[in-house]
Amino acid sequence: MKSTIYRRLARYGRRHLWPAFSFALFFNFLYGASTGFVPLVIRYLFDDILPSSDRSRLYLAPIVILSVILLRAVSQYLGAFLTESVGQSITADLRHDLAERILDLPQAYVDRNPSTVLVSRVLTDVNLVKTGIVDGFSSLFKDSLTLVVLVGVAFYQDWLLSIIAFILFPLAIYPVLNSSKKVRRHSSKGQLSLARLASFLQESVVGLRVVKIFGMQSYELARFEEENQSVLRAALKTTRAKLANQPLIEVLGAIGFSAVLVYGGENVIAGTRTTGNFFAFLTSLYLCYAPFKGIARSNSTLQQGVSAAQDLFGILDTQADPPEPASPRELTSISRGIKASQVCFAYEEERVIDNLDLDLPMGCTIALVGASGGGKSTIIDLFCRFYDPTSGVITIDGVDLRDVSLGSLRALISVVDQNTFLFNDTVSGNIAYGLATASAEQIEQAARAANAHDFISQLPDGYATVIGENGTMLSGGQRQRIAIARALIKNAPLLFLDEATSALDSASEQVVQEALDRLMANRTTLVVAHRLSTVVNADRICVIDAGRLVESGTHAELLARGGRYAHLFSTQFASADAGSPG
Repeated sequence: MKSTIYRRLARYGRRHLWPAFSFALFFNFLYGASTGFVPLVIRYLFDDILPSSDRSRLYLAPIVILSVILLRAVSQYLGAFLTESVGQSITADLRHDLAERILDLPQAYVDRNPSTVLVSRVLTDVNLVKTGIVDGFSSLFKDSLTLVVLVGVAFYQDWLLSIIAFILFPLAIYPVLNSSKKVRRHSSKGQLSLARLASFLQESVVGLRVVKIFGMQSYELARFEEENQSVLRAALKTTRAKLANQPLIEVLGAIGFSAVLVYGGENVIAGTRTTGNFFAFLTSLYLCYAPFKGIARSNSTLQQGVSAAQDLFGILDTQADPPEPASPRELTSISRGIKASQVCFAYEEERVIDNLDLDLPMGCTIALVGASGGGKSTIIDLFCRFYDPTSGVITIDGVDLRDVSLGSLRALISVVDQNTFLFNDTVSGNIAYGLATASAEQIEQAARAANAHDFISQLPDGYATVIGENGTMLSGGQRQRIAIARALIKNAPLLFLDEATSALDSASEQVVQEALDRLMANRTTLVVAHRLSTVVNADRICVIDAGRLVESGTHAELLARGGRYAHLFSTQFASADAGSPG
């Protein structure tokens, strides 16, 4: 699994391999290689320059040292900058791919996963990948190279002292690898808890009016705190796993250093080793500990990045459902209509649509009525192909929807429902959504037809007014009229209305209904409604019960039949304004 993740991440890095990443590695190489020069200069100074009393070489030594330090400083800066540049570029690429995938995720996936979890993946986890994989790999490369150079210099100076110094360090390999697994596991749990924490907070903020009116601040805070503690526990476990190896490395280093100090010191006292040689070796040994500890730290950081990458690739690997057909048919118009034949559909194990036969002929208005939970909204979702039927077939102009390109199908459809979604954008931006070429005149014309122009003109900045998250600055009726204007300007031949007026008061409903009547003119319309005024004039009314079509006909025919619709009329529609066809 890990090797697969590394290979996939390497493909992202390959895009930036030249020149940025290549130069980053080159400067990190210079930085690591130049570190080994320090003990050699010290040895040369103590064993050659000072005993010979050669002032010319003594004065030259600081110039050499300054040159090396300058090279290291420049290499460190350029290596770090180029590494960060590559890291940020990879982060941007990952965010783009994730955003593209999220916009194409199956509707069932989106319904099951809170939006804040997906947002957290795009924003937080991508940064963890960048920090863990790019920064961790860069530090690992730099520290590993530095360590190899210093160990090489140490063996070059004295192989016996080097064996004494480093013989215990292999003992740290297994604990480091073991802690890596713990870091990945705890980090993954912490990231999920953090995403859930964001979900709780978003719900509390968006639903703040409900929270306050029901006095549930303490309850929401308790929910938040429970997940907050989960985040804390995961973070502490991750930190413990990351730091567990540090004491071991310190102890091994101290033992190695002490052994070298005793053995090498005896050699110096006995005259078998020069002071410069011994001091230079101690310098090499001392300089080795920092990159060795850096490798352990970088490995922990790397594992956090691997954990985050695994979650991100889980999203990227989610297949589109329903899938785009292999050879899609492009539709530019519709002449006959949409038809469902023996359609069944289930959410997991729960059957919602059962052997449905429903015909929506071109130019007709078909109304769906029935008890809540009967599957009416699901029928619209199936016609929009947010889902595919479990069995049966839905055709448009005789062509199976599964053979039609999703883009061309949805270009023929407009939807207005009771849960109108508006963007935190201007009024004109929301009306022209999906039609980038819309002019100001077209936008105003659509708004007038939707009975929205008058209230828009009274907004602080008119059509340029930003209406807040999901149109919070507008009333329910105003939001509906903006949605109707959005559907009008799209000018799609198929119109689906899902309880478009059910949440409105009588006054707002009348204004919205007038706008809907204009929207429905010369279109093929499927209406889901509980209010008689929106269905009484339909060409055909279909009664849906438990996902089945149990009755159909005109308003008058169904009343005369005295069946399920007549019962609905006497109960559900009893308070409706219109009691007969108008």
